[in-house]
Amino acid sequence: MRELTPAVNNQMLPDVFTSKVLEQPRVCIVDEEQRVQLGWESSLGPRVKLFYFSSPEELLNYEKAHSFFLDSMVCIITSRLFNQKTSDIVQSDFPRQLREKTNAPIFLNWQGYIDKNELERHFDGKIYQRYGVKWITLKHRIMRISKSRQQYIGDQQLNIHQNFRPAGPSREHLCMDLLKKMAENAEGSHKARLEYYIFKDIKTGIMLLEAVYNRLMTSKEIPTTCPSRYLNSSPVIAARILEQALIKATPLNLTRSVS
Repeated sequence: MRELTPAVNNQMLPDVFTSKVLEQPRVCIVDEEQRVQLGWESSLGPRVKLFYFSSPEELLNYEKAHSFFLDSMVCIITSRLFNQKTSDIVQSDFPRQLREKTNAPIFLNWQGYIDKNELERHFDGKIYQRYGVKWITLKHRIMRISKSRQQYIGDQQLNIHQNFRPAGPSREHLCMDLLKKMAENAEGSHKARLEYYIFKDIKTGIMLLEAVYNRLMTSKEIPTTCPSRYLNSSPVIAARILEQALIKATPLNLTRSVS
């Protein structure tokens, strides 16, 4: 298996967007032609960290060995045809496997005609420039998809609230579990304060989690005193955990549960 080849760059991204809290946004390319990798490295530029895989199998094997790798991507861009055009991923299980492992947008890098229904069922859209687009163009597409998904989740939550009785873990319950986990990892006054929120003032505790999440989403430099370290040492994973409880939790617990 060919080794993972990230784009070479050391500059820091000044702006953070969607749910990926990263110094540099991560883009994943899957294509057996290495010229595609070189083209995307050139077009995206040094502000983006690019990860390249020559086949779907190579990517999935890497994900098995590195948990949450796919969930740290801002998008995944995959070619359609592999093995010298004998293998069509539209007819494979690959798109579904990606959906199970990440909420990041999945784009089909254009290779031939695809029915609109098939495209919408498997992907978040297609890209016609196989050898790369500018980062600002790709970023705007990702942001539009993120915004439409949030609107869809909001509509679904409203429909569920109107038509069904709540069942499964509530938002308050999920937030309480997170506060308990943070208290177990904290010490001294931090531990005492978190325990107070758990048993005496859960509403303020939820407000604390919301403040931590907003800080992770907007701050360019996360200080060592940020309480997110009690959830996970990685701001990326901490933001994902908080997002599941604060935003994606529904009365019927339709989304993936917090681990």
